[in-house]
Amino acid sequence: MKHRVYRIILLSFLLLAPSALAAQNMLLRSPSVTVADMVIDEAMKYIGIPYRWGGKTPKGFDCAGFTRFIYSKFGVLLAPSAAPQYYAGPSLKNEDIQKGDLVFYGGRGGSKSIGHVGIVTSVDDKGFYFIHSATSTGITISHSTEPYYKSRYKGACRVVDLVVSNLPANDSAAHSTTPVYRQVIFGDTHFLSPQIPFAIK
Repeated sequence: MKHRVYRIILLSFLLLAPSALAAQNMLLRSPSVTVADMVIDEAMKYIGIPYRWGGKTPKGFDCAGFTRFIYSKFGVLLAPSAAPQYYAGPSLKNEDIQKGDLVFYGGRGGSKSIGHVGIVTSVDDKGFYFIHSATSTGITISHSTEPYYKSRYKGACRVVDLVVSNLPANDSAAHSTTPVYRQVIFGDTHFLSPQIPFAIK
């Protein structure tokens, strides 16, 4: 049974590989385009899609379903809920937050636990904008200084680095058409996550 489950997980990542390779090709054509830019451009396509509890498709998203869907386009499979997504990458100080990072908030009712997640779209001198699936408006962009979110902010992490292999520019693997797989661990669940085999400087 275990082997069957592992084969299913591996097959799902092989199906994601063409998206990762398409992203690699775009990077090769436009070196000035970053992975974060591509993630944000993809996320922006879904503004206005309604919120749906447990939703993970363009028919309707919840917050974690949206971030998971967007990053799956780039070969990274995030956990299906907000709290474990917080551990998908290294945690960040506020001053280190950049485009493409995941930002996390407490749930409704002032919950101390993580219950909401979004993707940073831009940073300014007051904080940052982030795209997310809000229960009232669906996919929308908010700012970190808005009172509702400011009071519930929990932290941020970086998963963009899971998309790109940090390879030397002269490394022949940097121009390989074969995705490089790495292990990503969420609790007791292990995934093989394909990376784009290309280095961004």
